[in-house]
Amino acid sequence: MTQYWNDFPDIKDFLSETEALILSILENSTLPLREEVGRLVESGGKMLRPALVYVGGEFGLNPDRKKWSKKQEKRLVNIAAAIELLHTATLIHDDILDRASHRRGIPTLHQTLGTTNAILAGDWLLSRCYRIIAQYVHPSRAVLLAEFVSAICKAEINQDLTKYTFALSRRRYLQTIAGKTAALFALALHIGSAETGCSTFTTQALRRTGYNLGMAFQIIDDILDYESSLEELKKPVGNDIREGLCTLPLIYALEEKGEKIRPLLSDIRAHPDSVGSVLNLVHETDAIKRARKDAERYTRLAHAEIARLPEGKPRRDLELIVNSLLVRTY
Repeated sequence: MTQYWNDFPDIKDFLSETEALILSILENSTLPLREEVGRLVESGGKMLRPALVYVGGEFGLNPDRKKWSKKQEKRLVNIAAAIELLHTATLIHDDILDRASHRRGIPTLHQTLGTTNAILAGDWLLSRCYRIIAQYVHPSRAVLLAEFVSAICKAEINQDLTKYTFALSRRRYLQTIAGKTAALFALALHIGSAETGCSTFTTQALRRTGYNLGMAFQIIDDILDYESSLEELKKPVGNDIREGLCTLPLIYALEEKGEKIRPLLSDIRAHPDSVGSVLNLVHETDAIKRARKDAERYTRLAHAEIARLPEGKPRRDLELIVNSLLVRTY
């Protein structure tokens, strides 16, 4: 876990418990690859999704109570661990699809273990996620989890089908990230609040908050691939172009300088050294500025939903988290 949560000590403590549970699940398993998967878990992810489970759960606290009971806390920690196991599984599978060499500054699992073992490791994590959900979550919300996993898979398939075509529309891009990223953010806040007894109104407002936050988060993530650094991002800048992905900055840049950029993209697999030239051309346009405005719009929508929520510490925490994600550099 990163230092991202230093300003949120209660969330940081909760995430430490969640990470410890995940590592315990791995250590006490018979999975042959548990050490390698454990290194990925400990490699410095932000653990945003389990943090959102916690914040959603905070809204279910009685105002007279500062903490959950031990039983309630155990339940929430397990749910958060399940969400992070699901996310980690999707990362492993996503890295295989994208032929990524590094994740969080370390070699990807398929690079060190081979594609077959990496796929099976991701499948095993999914199985552990479902086992926890079956034990701790109401059946109706377990069905919801399955629907969200289906959305993630459909989004990944659609993305893979368009790789290296560089012909994605803005609308299609937004549909893809809604399934890839926003769905899990929405689920985390929804399930945390619903499982701690929040009203339907609060749960739905949190779910919409998570969706808009997830959309803004992914757009910023895609912007960082154009303007961050290897040291901060922990993966090569321009990696999306190398992997044949057409994200929002490139979509906008193609509208402005398509006649110069498209010839470079047409042969990018054979000449990956052209990525630097594409990056330079993107920076000559207003593409990044336009993409950032889209992220700001989704951030405003998230804040509009947060304004509907009961006042108090959970709401203030959520406001700060949303704002910090908009200005992050990694």
